Amino acid sequence: MRLLLIISFLFVGCTSNINFEEIDTPAKNNGKYPRLFTDNSGTIFMSWMEENGDSTRLLFSSYQNETWSEPQMISESDSWFVNWADFPSVIGYNGNPLAAHWLQKSSGGPYSYDVNIKNLVGESSKSFVPHNDNTPTEHGFVSMSPISDSSYHVIWLDGRNTLGENESDSPDTYLSKAMTLRGALIQNNEIVIEQEIDPNICDCCSTSLVQVSDGVLAAYRNRTENEIRDIYVSKLLFETNKWSEPISVNEDDWQIAACPVNGPMMDAIDNTVAIAWFTGANNQPNVKVKFSDDAGLSWQSPIILDNEVPLGRVDVVLKNSETAFVSWMTRVDNSAVLKLAQVSKNGQIIRNSVISEIDPSRSTGFPQLTSYGDGLMISWTDVSGNTPMIKTGIIR
Repeated sequence: MRLLLIISFLFVGCTSNINFEEIDTPAKNNGKYPRLFTDNSGTIFMSWMEENGDSTRLLFSSYQNETWSEPQMISESDSWFVNWADFPSVIGYNGNPLAAHWLQKSSGGPYSYDVNIKNLVGESSKSFVPHNDNTPTEHGFVSMSPISDSSYHVIWLDGRNTLGENESDSPDTYLSKAMTLRGALIQNNEIVIEQEIDPNICDCCSTSLVQVSDGVLAAYRNRTENEIRDIYVSKLLFETNKWSEPISVNEDDWQIAACPVNGPMMDAIDNTVAIAWFTGANNQPNVKVKFSDDAGLSWQSPIILDNEVPLGRVDVVLKNSETAFVSWMTRVDNSAVLKLAQVSKNGQIIRNSVISEIDPSRSTGFPQLTSYGDGLMISWTDVSGNTPMIKTGIIR
């Protein structure tokens, strides 16, 4: 069953309407933390988690011809690390599922866990760990990007250097024990190369990874000795298979002595890249977006989408080389709403609207936005009832 809603978008100088069509999802009523991915064929893959007694299941379904496929279970365990901000994903290629990831607890403390990846093509049914440090530390906030039907890039936050970290450490010492960003190329079910991208990054902000014309571009929240935690990017060039020196996307100068759990999101079409992020610099929360015309080498001026009381948890989709759609959460009194804006490179906010009321708590997770045909698909966790429920809709 579908519910057709007309949502009013505010234009600069005029008003227009678009259609938001709520659709059924393949997830059960206890489904949560959806992740959306649109592959090169236009097929959408949704992954989500469901509780099953003391265990947690990871499932996925694909959306083609306005129909969800029968849900498939990827894996199930009672020893996963399940987190509202660091949750599993599935990627696909040519309309077929390619790989999935989740987080498996390891020996050690409550934040000791490994990235587990499972290829969804071929005969292999075993998962593997893309990092070989074997330390009882945190590994997570994964992003994956396919490059063929048998290969893909993956990045993650890696805590191998955090062993023995102490709050009394000097800046020089604690930066040497900071979380790092690492990446790997997976090809034919094997780890071809695994590298460090940045030795000092924020502890628990999500990452983003997109393919551009000459490589793959990674975005993440950096960390300096002065506890400035702004958004940076680094590119893996296909020609050299090496990561570039990280550069700042925007000098917000957000000084914060803790992780805000609010990472950036990117989308790309050839050399055009859009990046959206949240910052709380100068005690002023902002949701911003920037464009790049040269695959992330340089960035245009920032466009502020919300500088009132945004919560962040952004996502972004490029529909063409001139405009992007950005979703985020913002506070309204004691609750929150999920917002969507269409913004052009020249800084014009073409449309800006509320999609739905949404609970501001962590249990909502991070709403997801992805491309669908000439429109968009959006999904989030609704916790307004007795059990969590995944809400999904088409925006045209």
